[in-house]
Amino acid sequence: MEDDRPFDDEAPLDEDERVALQQDLIDVEVLKEVLRPKGIKGAVFYCSDCEEDHYLSWDLLAGNLKELLDAGESPVHEPAFDPDPDQYVSWDYARGFLDGYESFEQEELTDVTLRLAQELKERGWTGPEVVGVLDALGLELTSPEDPPTSGAG
Repeated sequence: MEDDRPFDDEAPLDEDERVALQQDLIDVEVLKEVLRPKGIKGAVFYCSDCEEDHYLSWDLLAGNLKELLDAGESPVHEPAFDPDPDQYVSWDYARGFLDGYESFEQEELTDVTLRLAQELKERGWTGPEVVGVLDALGLELTSPEDPPTSGAG
């Protein structure tokens, strides 16, 4: 959903659109998990058909995406009953938040990986031993042949 009109395209979905919608569905589930505890109930979209904002809960948005993927068309939409606009964010905001959240997680994981490699090296582990443990954990160093010998961070 790259614009603020999530379900108004009536042409059959091509493979790229299908892949993008599947990713949107994954993103909605992550956003629900991360933003719902912060009091954000869903996303708001401007509907050009009725010229109103539509407030969609994360579950309703996921349901609409699933129906669009399964049936090739979006369900009839109804405006939410008396939504509190402060409990919804725009899709662009949600996507930006998700990008930042995922980037932070990756940076944090990289930092932890480097610190772990440093700690193991300081405890006398060889480079190949450190790399073997990190590989077993699904972690990667930027230069696996030579784990860092000075502090990371």
